[in-house]
Amino acid sequence: MEEPLSAGHPVQAAIALPVTLVIALAGCAPVALQTGWNAAQLTSLGGTLQLPGDVPLPDRTEVLAGQLVIRADFPLAGQHRLVRELDGLRVDVSQELGLPVSDEPVHLYLFETTDRYDEFVSRHYPGFPARRAFFVETDTTLSVFAAWQDRIAEDLRHETTHGYVHAVVPTVPLWLDEGIAEFFETPRSSHGLHAGHVAHLAGRMLEGTWRPDLQRLEALSTAGDMTQDHYAEAWCWVHWLLSTTPERRELLQNYLTDVRRDPATAPLSARIRRELPDSAQATDAVKRHVAELAAVPAAL
Repeated sequence: MEEPLSAGHPVQAAIALPVTLVIALAGCAPVALQTGWNAAQLTSLGGTLQLPGDVPLPDRTEVLAGQLVIRADFPLAGQHRLVRELDGLRVDVSQELGLPVSDEPVHLYLFETTDRYDEFVSRHYPGFPARRAFFVETDTTLSVFAAWQDRIAEDLRHETTHGYVHAVVPTVPLWLDEGIAEFFETPRSSHGLHAGHVAHLAGRMLEGTWRPDLQRLEALSTAGDMTQDHYAEAWCWVHWLLSTTPERRELLQNYLTDVRRDPATAPLSARIRRELPDSAQATDAVKRHVAELAAVPAAL
């Protein structure tokens, strides 16, 4: 999600360097275009972050909330319930994933109308399809851009999670980055349960057209390779690891800690095979997990 940016306005720069982008689809799953092993550059998308006659970044209101620097082009109360929720999400992400809390700012730019947001995106990222929100990580800045609309809470939970995670683990693998964001985009009361993904995967299992395969997810290098199945399955592995047994939860937490220290850490699938007593049956266990969640009416 990067380029040389000023501290005050992280997206204002005339020179475009490699960036990572994570974009929320109009449906329920996001698309990620990332640098390094996830291979994409802002220049290849035709984007620069300051253009003559440009649509100005939101700056009518500034709200500081913990790690978040929120700028909106409309009045936004500092104690708005969504602001409080996003600030609290920082601790939830830290505790669930066993990661430290960072003090690196995550900048949120909120456009009052989809028209202004779409105009901004078309100017800076003309090759992008229509999206409600996206996250940009540069070498110095973490930023989220979004339009204020009916699904803004879901979008900001998802994109802000990317910011919180990348502040401490900049090289989190693509599939895991998305699975974690899908986990936390749900309301806090859902405890990471994503009803849409449960319904999708359960339906695919009934059709006999889907089987969990973590190594298949790990082989994905760009968001263009990812389908709704991949996003749903990425969420499912994260939910299975965090929400079923202490051993699985600790395994994922330790993996993220190791990736933070060494981006070349072996894939999570190798660790599951090595460390979990039921590793040989992990795929079947994930399938059962989906079936059990689908059998609970509240989950759907």
